[in-house]
Amino acid sequence: MEISVAICTYNRADRLTLSLESLCQQTLTFDDFEILVIDNASSDRTPQVCTEYQSSLPNLKYIYEPVRGLSKARNTACQQAQGKYIAYLDDDAIACPIWLETILQVFKNIQPTPIGMGGAIYPLWEIPKPEWMHKYMEDLFTVLDYGDRPRWFESDKFPYGANMTYQRPALLAVGGFSENLGRKGQNLLSEEEHLLNLQLQNQGGKFYYHPQAAVEHWIPKERINPNWLVRRSYWQGRSVAMVNQLLGTPLPQLRWESFQKLVHWMNWKRAIAQLWPNQKVRIWTRIWLYWHWGYFYQIWFNLPPKQ
Repeated sequence: MEISVAICTYNRADRLTLSLESLCQQTLTFDDFEILVIDNASSDRTPQVCTEYQSSLPNLKYIYEPVRGLSKARNTACQQAQGKYIAYLDDDAIACPIWLETILQVFKNIQPTPIGMGGAIYPLWEIPKPEWMHKYMEDLFTVLDYGDRPRWFESDKFPYGANMTYQRPALLAVGGFSENLGRKGQNLLSEEEHLLNLQLQNQGGKFYYHPQAAVEHWIPKERINPNWLVRRSYWQGRSVAMVNQLLGTPLPQLRWESFQKLVHWMNWKRAIAQLWPNQKVRIWTRIWLYWHWGYFYQIWFNLPPKQ
């Protein structure tokens, strides 16, 4: 078994069928990969969907994980997997036919061997992308496109969670994903993969980008509005602050930086509101202000989470 595909899912049976269908179309033979669907305590038709697909995907294994949390589900997948590599695919993502074949080619042919890799993540908008959508906002929807040339990720950039693959032994060696971070039900906490990637990078690991290992990522209409983006950005700020806390950055340093940045953005927001009637600029500024407020709130009012 060369590679394991892990799909961690929670109440998305309708989208899960499209992810599984894309795995039916892979150019890699079924003997070379396995599929682990980690059901994170769903209450919908997820078990039935997996049973239905096991006839066309004989390499599919259904695993029920009762402890809620994306990081917990990802760690369960890593522990249960048999492949040398583990590829994480979101339950609302559709892999291109050469997705797995390209991933294996990268690990076999690129030197030094990457510790992890990722590919392009193209958005599938349920409704047309609104005119006010600034390109920087798309990061909050897990959109990733570094162009059509394979290359190493820059030192401060990493694959995104909807489409990322690791050497499985390396993942196990650092203890997997922090279960203090990551989605839990409707909670928008994140950055668990960023913390993991920093740990792997600090040990000398490098990450590779290949555009042909691409997926399409579903963006539902309920999220395509400024209020959801503000909420998402606020929790992103809190998540980044938690990562810095877990990495041991001194609290006085974090508090001073968070105060400076928040004041800066509050002043800039007033200037933007007065000088820029453009809706795109106003919404983008509001989103970043709430990112800094989330970061500030986490640093000043929440104790560092226990490892």
